[in-house]
Amino acid sequence: MNQSDRKKFQEMLLAKQTELQNRLARRDDLEVQMSPDEFDARLQLVDREFQSGLLHQTALDLREVRAALVRIEDDSYGICADCDEAISLARLNVIPWANYCVKCQERIEIEKQQENVDERPQELVPSE
Repeated sequence: MNQSDRKKFQEMLLAKQTELQNRLARRDDLEVQMSPDEFDARLQLVDREFQSGLLHQTALDLREVRAALVRIEDDSYGICADCDEAISLARLNVIPWANYCVKCQERIEIEKQQENVDERPQELVPSE
């Protein structure tokens, strides 16, 4: 990756960082409303939980963007954290904070899915 590419990705990441920081700053807009109607109260609870999940994901995304900016500074940006191969420019253009090449990311996601399957509670099977 040349210096021009690094600069371009740094600018993209800085813009994304600003966007995410602004989104987190608006978290104060979430207000807790009390409703005497039970149905409305449940809808408001679901909405608050959804908004809370979005804020959590935004914070995680911001952490990844900041980590990518650090990688730019220490010259490890664009190198897969797992196999040490170059991450394709096409992937970085889509996900500039990517820490893994496509092949390693796919493997990691499959492993996570398998872990989730293994951690699910086993259904009770009636004994014979």
